Amino acid sequence: MTGAGSIDSIDEDIALAFGLFALTDAEIHEAASAADVTRWELEEAIERAGMSELFDLDEDKDASETIDDLFEDDH
Repeated sequence: MTGAGSIDSIDEDIALAFGLFALTDAEIHEAASAADVTRWELEEAIERAGMSELFDLDEDKDASETIDDLFEDDH
């Protein structure tokens, strides 16, 4: 993984969120919340790992669209 340091420097909460997002059907905000990190911290970690495209993270997604997505998931 690009940008990875030693195993001791890995944030366990981010690693848990990353794993939940990658290995389950959890949305990015659900995985982040379950691991007690923010969606933006998780997105940043995915970007640093060079995996944004793999996970289809849209950097240009507008904030109102993100808010709409979050409300849709609550209902």
